[in-house]
Amino acid sequence: MIAQNKNMLNHRSSMRSCCTGSEVTANVTNVIYHSHFFMYLLYLSEILPLEWLSVLNCYLIVICNPSIINPGPDMNANSLSIYYQNVQGLIPFSYLADENPKFDDTKICELQNFIFTSLPDIIILNETWLKPSINSSEIIPAHLYHTFRSDRSHNTHPRDYNNPKKFRENGGGVLISIRSNLSLMAKKIEIKCKAELLAVEITLEDKSKIIIVTCYRVGTLGVENANEIISAIKVLSRKKSIRKILLAGDLNLKGIDWENCVGKTNVENILLTGFAECGLVQCVRDATHNKGGILDVVLTSSVNSLDNLKVHKDKSYCNSDHFPITFDIKTIIKRIKIPKRKCYNYSKADWGALNREFTNIPWELILDCMDPESAWCNFSKILHYYMEKFVPKITVKNEHKPPWFDAECYQKCKEKEKLHKKSKNNKTLSNELKFKHCRKEFK
Repeated sequence: MIAQNKNMLNHRSSMRSCCTGSEVTANVTNVIYHSHFFMYLLYLSEILPLEWLSVLNCYLIVICNPSIINPGPDMNANSLSIYYQNVQGLIPFSYLADENPKFDDTKICELQNFIFTSLPDIIILNETWLKPSINSSEIIPAHLYHTFRSDRSHNTHPRDYNNPKKFRENGGGVLISIRSNLSLMAKKIEIKCKAELLAVEITLEDKSKIIIVTCYRVGTLGVENANEIISAIKVLSRKKSIRKILLAGDLNLKGIDWENCVGKTNVENILLTGFAECGLVQCVRDATHNKGGILDVVLTSSVNSLDNLKVHKDKSYCNSDHFPITFDIKTIIKRIKIPKRKCYNYSKADWGALNREFTNIPWELILDCMDPESAWCNFSKILHYYMEKFVPKITVKNEHKPPWFDAECYQKCKEKEKLHKKSKNNKTLSNELKFKHCRKEFK
């Protein structure tokens, strides 16, 4: 055994001999030291045959230093990941006129599934169709993102009084959400603009600023709307300490030849000229709509800062006639470590004692002659008191996923995406029906 180890040490010494200068001396010294120590361990293994593996394992852990190989997650990133899509409404079309509309549950589930699994740093959505009565946290979790919105109104989408039915009063709407674990300051830029345009100013740790803009433009809008968009972008470009401006949105400019920067209509040429004056370059080159054409654009004042731009034609992050677009913004950004949280451990709860206490409570005396709001407050206080008493708590990682998003839901979503890709590549009635059936099961 000792002879074998001598051969191994000689082989190790020969490998180390490729180093030069002072490295050779240091390496030879280390080899001699470790060889003597290793032979001593072999001697111990003959005396203590039952423990020698544990001793060797401890020694290997010390000399390998796994913390160097796997130091843990890097809290400093070199880019911001962006997800953009025109989602074509998060509420059903038939509920557009309602002040308190219901959600399109399937779309909401699909969108949240993508958010919880991919966790993009910035989310940009067009055509949300949201109303003031809808809270942003109902769409995008508030503990993960800080959301800015601009819902359709008469200010952002003025009526044509000569033809009141020309433009749809409901619909539209834009949204920008930014991860809450990023070490930056984000604020909405208040700008007077008669267009569905939203701008958010991001201030990084080095005090430099990036402006994220999104704009949804209805294709039938004319010169006045185009001038409003360009005027707003010019105001933003003149702000101080701006490192770069990025605009992602559905501008419905299907007639523009982006390679040669030539439009077919007066409106398209006005917008092209305005973008050029602001130093913005359009980066999308693939069709963004299922009927063809580049309707969704990504314009930036710093082309070199964009990376990994991709139009996902084969994926259905959120069912829409527009394809999702993802890309990165190159910038050094620090991520804040999310602390652990405490939650109830229901598997260890004393359900018997809890039921006995609830049985002995005179609910009629406590809740009688109360309005529903007051009764609910009293009931909640009592429930919380006894939960603290009989249900222990445990400390867990601050998981991003909600309780309903379990393994079964995740697997069904993966199956849905697989069938969607198959139905796109092989457009048969059978594949389309399989995808629709799986989508209903996922919902």
